[in-house]
Amino acid sequence: MKKFLKRNLEFFIVFGLISLFAVFYLWDSIIVTVYPGHTGVKFRRFFNKGTVIEKSFKEGVHFLLPWNKMYVYDVRIQKLKQEVEVLSQNGLTIKVVVSVRYYLLKNEVPLLHQKVGEDYRDKVIIPSTISSVREVIGKYLPEQLYTTARHVIQDEILVGTIEETGRLPIIYSDMIIELIKLPDMINLAIETKLKHQQEYLEYQYKLLKTTAEKERLIIEATGIREYQQIIAQSLSEPLLKWQGIQATKEIATSTNSKIIVIGGKDGLPIILNTEGSPGRVQTPDAPVPPKEPSPLQEAPLVPEPKKEPTFDPNGENLSESVPQDQEYTDAKKIWDAMETFNKRLSQNPFVDRNPDGDIKQKE
Repeated sequence: MKKFLKRNLEFFIVFGLISLFAVFYLWDSIIVTVYPGHTGVKFRRFFNKGTVIEKSFKEGVHFLLPWNKMYVYDVRIQKLKQEVEVLSQNGLTIKVVVSVRYYLLKNEVPLLHQKVGEDYRDKVIIPSTISSVREVIGKYLPEQLYTTARHVIQDEILVGTIEETGRLPIIYSDMIIELIKLPDMINLAIETKLKHQQEYLEYQYKLLKTTAEKERLIIEATGIREYQQIIAQSLSEPLLKWQGIQATKEIATSTNSKIIVIGGKDGLPIILNTEGSPGRVQTPDAPVPPKEPSPLQEAPLVPEPKKEPTFDPNGENLSESVPQDQEYTDAKKIWDAMETFNKRLSQNPFVDRNPDGDIKQKE
């Protein structure tokens, strides 16, 4: 054995080097890796086997004979974006951009490989999508594409694409219309129409709002009128007098600095006078009593006493040349007014006097 190896050592070395070179050269054909989300389709070159349809190869490492081949397919969800020019119903050119999402059935990928091949996207998906888009969009007028719900058009395109594909193991999950571009002239006309339509709806809303505001004001005015009528029926002269007395007591017991002018008909402060005051609530049919003048206004002015003329030794009248004392006249007027006020105050049924003449309010 040793002699045989020694005699053929060169041959074994050459054969080993050639084999090692062949392994490195054919490494990709011998060892195939199927990555996540992919599946493999095996093709046998000899023995009349061809494509293995019975099974698809899962993820991982697979060893093949150098003359066989493994085709790897992506079975994850994929997206294909396509731009299509379509003629509308009235002959205008419309640009549509659609995106279709699809994936392959893993167990039936060998059948797809055998019938269509690796370029199934260019052979099946793109033509089917273009045909379906043109068929669906061509049924609409340009202005209808703005008013029709987009999801309706998308569903119609998706159904048409599925019908075009046939029984191939391609599953369409969604169809999205990314862009519908109309001619500039049509865009301007549609935008103007929609603008005027929205202005009309705005005017309708303003009219409804104004009508509702009118009804609200009428209801509010009616409520105020009924409220005033109810209050006017419940008010009476004794009630107003009693409230005035209570207010007078509160003013009298207050610790704040104040000036109280008493001169009303019922002995109340002028601001609380219940008869003939501007703030009195009266019914519409009740007669308006005449205003009574205040004690200071009705107090007559006492005429100034006549002074005897004074003559000088020469016989001239000195009283005509001496001016009247203005301060005395003003003081006299104030004193007379106070006397008249005290007389009227002594007749007030709510006020009594002490023996010393001091004024006190009756309890």
